[in-house]
Amino acid sequence: MSYRAIIFDLFGTIVDDFAAASAGSNYGEFPAALGLPYDPFMQHWRQLTDRRALGEFQTVEASIEHVCNIIGVTVTAEQMTRAVEIRLRLTRRALTPRPDAVATLETLRNAGFKIGLLSNCSIEIPIVWPETKFAELFDSTVFSSRERVKKPSAKIYRLACERLGVAPNDCLYIADGENHELNAAAACGLSPVLIRPIAEDPRSEMRQEAREWQGPTITALTEVLELIEK
Repeated sequence: MSYRAIIFDLFGTIVDDFAAASAGSNYGEFPAALGLPYDPFMQHWRQLTDRRALGEFQTVEASIEHVCNIIGVTVTAEQMTRAVEIRLRLTRRALTPRPDAVATLETLRNAGFKIGLLSNCSIEIPIVWPETKFAELFDSTVFSSRERVKKPSAKIYRLACERLGVAPNDCLYIADGENHELNAAAACGLSPVLIRPIAEDPRSEMRQEAREWQGPTITALTEVLELIEK
């Protein structure tokens, strides 16, 4: 089957998952900028993951304020500014392309394919996205926090296709299998492909769908080029 477009997941696909991509970063800087201890702040911050991905907080400040209100503290404007700067710096680092990502995307664009992004993510990602190497390589981006809907909802897959101006059955979907995204993509008519790097330790894999996936699988982004040639 021929395809007109390829839609990519973000974390675990064209960049490493957030924790791995931010390895070496001092996460303690974030709550410390607010004058708060690490454990209680980060516990509440992580509990907001789904709500942040669904766009409940449209600024970094709003999500920080929410956690501070839960803890019962008030921070200064200077502390807030510093904390936001740190959070965005961590996000920029997490958006470092995988070694083969940029070259693969450039090759696909030069071959005439439309390129889309579909990501479950908090508001920091679309804020920082224009600064990344990826910004000029994608024809369309769909961020859950901007759209207020996330995978595996069929609505967000249809939206990604609509933004590219293609039908679902004209699209490959490349992802790491988090959020049961592969089967959801297939149910919407896209052709899903699991990316599972050779270096990935299956014993530490947290993605149930990826463990059970029986469909097409690649180990590196460059293999997408082989898929479309077939």
